[in-house]
Amino acid sequence: MPKIEPNMLTPRQKEIFTYIKDCIKKNEYSPSLGEIGKHFKLSVSTVHQHVEALKSKGFLNKIDHRARGLDVFSSELMIQIPFFGTIAAGKPIEAIEEKETIAVPKSNLPSHGNFYALKVLGNSMMDENINNGDIVLVKNQQTADNGDRVVALINNNEATLKRYYKERNQIRLQPANQQYSPIIVKRNQKFDIQGVVFDIVKQEQHDVPCEYRNKPNHNNRKENQDLNLKQFLNTVQCMDCVDGMKKLPDNSVDIIITSPPYDNVRDYNGFSYNLHETGKEIFRILKEGGVAVMVIQDQTKNFGKSLTSFRTIVDWCDNIGFKLFETVIYKKHGAEGAWWTKRFRVDHEYIPIFLKGERPQYFDKQHLKIPSKHGGKTMTGCATRLTNGKTLQSHKVTINPLKCRGTIWDYVTCGDGTRLKHQHPATFPNKIPVDFIQCFCPPKGIVVDPFLGSGTTALAAIDLNRNFIGFDISNEYCELAEKRIAEEGNGKNIKLF
Repeated sequence: MPKIEPNMLTPRQKEIFTYIKDCIKKNEYSPSLGEIGKHFKLSVSTVHQHVEALKSKGFLNKIDHRARGLDVFSSELMIQIPFFGTIAAGKPIEAIEEKETIAVPKSNLPSHGNFYALKVLGNSMMDENINNGDIVLVKNQQTADNGDRVVALINNNEATLKRYYKERNQIRLQPANQQYSPIIVKRNQKFDIQGVVFDIVKQEQHDVPCEYRNKPNHNNRKENQDLNLKQFLNTVQCMDCVDGMKKLPDNSVDIIITSPPYDNVRDYNGFSYNLHETGKEIFRILKEGGVAVMVIQDQTKNFGKSLTSFRTIVDWCDNIGFKLFETVIYKKHGAEGAWWTKRFRVDHEYIPIFLKGERPQYFDKQHLKIPSKHGGKTMTGCATRLTNGKTLQSHKVTINPLKCRGTIWDYVTCGDGTRLKHQHPATFPNKIPVDFIQCFCPPKGIVVDPFLGSGTTALAAIDLNRNFIGFDISNEYCELAEKRIAEEGNGKNIKLF
């Protein structure tokens, strides 16, 4: 374990680190974010920020997708290696003035050699889980084997990270992203290998450790963030939602409403997704008190449920920092006369409602009231049962005509939406985003759908005079959403890209 020096950790980070160590020693497993928050009287989102700082500084390790997955790095020497900034700096590595260092466990380093770290700029290697903002650890050397991931310099001015392949009469630098073409270096071009990548430190763009983060001009940063956000408002963005949300400022949107393409239940043009990474970006861009609403179900295979919905809920709460505000059951009506011979007909989906922070920033459920079965009648009852088991005496009450909707929400799917909407393979009722926007999103707030699909969430936001941002990786579905917005958007002038 690295020695805790005053300039490395804040007093609160020291306290949280010590608490986690003690819990692991006592219980043989780590505390949850909620337990840490309760102990220190902090919100889960604040605890999440401290834990991320401890991870970035090399004190904690997080085992992805495991509840209570925090681990303390074992006692070992930490080595400081040079940090040279971004790999797209466009200079030979030797020409970059060494100003910063990063601490790396000695066991992570090869037995000999000189090493340095670079921050990745771009997503050309994302299929190998090297993403924008990650830190790569590089062994400084001028040669490489075919297939190595190298830091290469082309024509003395273009630095890049790619897979290296020496071929006849040329060198091929291969990206790990189908949207990028290989870089071909001909014999007459200047080419240098500046190192081989041997490890990756997963690091979101906004979480670069403070030891080597440039000090921002906060006024300019705020202005730039506001400008960047406005460029996205009321647009359909055809890109991977994780990449897209990384371009949005922290704490900038009010509500997320989406239904991810879970469990390959439908054909979504062959695109894949990562719910954990999606959740991390959603948590970052949501305002304090914002909510994320997800419509999801589980695939049945070999007489068993996939449990994707349950795993996602646990992951987003234990590992990302959300609270589970509530889980609503979306009741839908199946085809009349349908009969399943080997299992029950599935006539529901789950709608977990995730909360960032202590309480919703906006909550108005007046429109969600439903008729009372005995509304207007005077009846005897309401004998409240106390926690000690005793029951109070019954009394007469007049039943209100309307009552609070519970956690089972009934939606009719038959005849819902236009033919254009149903060109998408999996849609949800138009009323779902309407209900959640009215309940949790303030007037003129911002609604984001990371998996926009046919555009139902965007149309609900338009109808309710809220701003929207929609992401979808499929060109076909982006065009479908834009067409629906143009035809069904109540004639409102919405600028689309």
